[in-house]
Amino acid sequence: MSSPSPSTAPVPSAALPSRGDRTRIQDLGGAVLAGGDPEDLLDLLLHSARTDLAARDAVLVMPLGTDRWAVEMVDGADAPDLLGSEIPADSPTGRALHRADVDALEAISTLVIDPASSPALLGAVDAAEHGLGLLAVLRTADSAPYTAADRERLDALAGLIALTLRAPSLGTSTEIDDERSRIARDLHDLAIQELFAVGMELEAMVDSLESPGMTPSNARIRSSVATSVQGVENAVAQIRQIVQSLRRERTAATLTEQLRHEVGLATAGLGFVPSMRLPPHPAEMDAELPPEIAEDVVAVVRECLANAARHAHATAVAVSVSVFSEGVDRVVQVNVSDNGRGIDPSVQRRSGLANISSRARRHSGWVDALGLEPGTMVSWRVTLPPA
Repeated sequence: MSSPSPSTAPVPSAALPSRGDRTRIQDLGGAVLAGGDPEDLLDLLLHSARTDLAARDAVLVMPLGTDRWAVEMVDGADAPDLLGSEIPADSPTGRALHRADVDALEAISTLVIDPASSPALLGAVDAAEHGLGLLAVLRTADSAPYTAADRERLDALAGLIALTLRAPSLGTSTEIDDERSRIARDLHDLAIQELFAVGMELEAMVDSLESPGMTPSNARIRSSVATSVQGVENAVAQIRQIVQSLRRERTAATLTEQLRHEVGLATAGLGFVPSMRLPPHPAEMDAELPPEIAEDVVAVVRECLANAARHAHATAVAVSVSVFSEGVDRVVQVNVSDNGRGIDPSVQRRSGLANISSRARRHSGWVDALGLEPGTMVSWRVTLPPA
């Protein structure tokens, strides 16, 4: 297997954001997930990019018709000059946007906006049906160079901007509010009440253990523990039913839409926005993958993101889905890497990895879990059936 690409490799320890930086990103992520006016959220995120990265300007570049990109929003002193300016098609930035080449885009260190150019740090913004855009911060020529930590922060903010841009596609605010109310009601009436009963049972047991002369019998302890375990299992089953009901409502979504949805859902558990790389033309991947393989690709990404949230204690997670030719075969490969604490060798039972392996075997594929410094990369790949 080839070595991980720069887009999937975890961030070195020296580049990790500080605890205060992570808290700031979590606060911004909470604001985005809570909803609100998209323009206000974009203003907030651009202002954060400029101030947090000590830049003169922060700009959001979005597609403008076919093969044209323009500066749609600016936070900074040069807003009057930059707003509305187009990216020259023959500039490195214009060519990278035209090819949807994220790696080339992020390698650019100077942003040309006629007639001027500035030292810049660029991050790709996946704007769904709008196409590929970018978030850039601009500094003066005598400013300090950008660091790996700057890159990490900019990518996180670009991910939040992508979530903000996609929010209107989820439906009207009334529909979203109704759906949130239904989920909250189901969780309260089912899972939370079950867990509350478990808490009461365990609290009663603790009280009896602490009371002199009232030590419960072993049979009473076993009964209490068994009741509590059953209650937790019931709550888990109810939560799974709620989650499955949400997924069933998205059966008509494309593979690309489902992957973006999973990344958005994972933001709450991780506390930051995972990065995601898809082929330059995702619609072609949507059309090429059979439904049964597409379903497993989504499930693998979901499982890997859940494992990262539960076990890795990571501050960066990268998802990459690619489709390519290998000899006479067409192959789909999913890589999910994180910069967390890695796989604990003392843990023998890893149900998440077993589920992913099972999904690979059903298509005669395979999965690897590779230790990185720091972190882990899970690589899952299968060969597509002949067309």
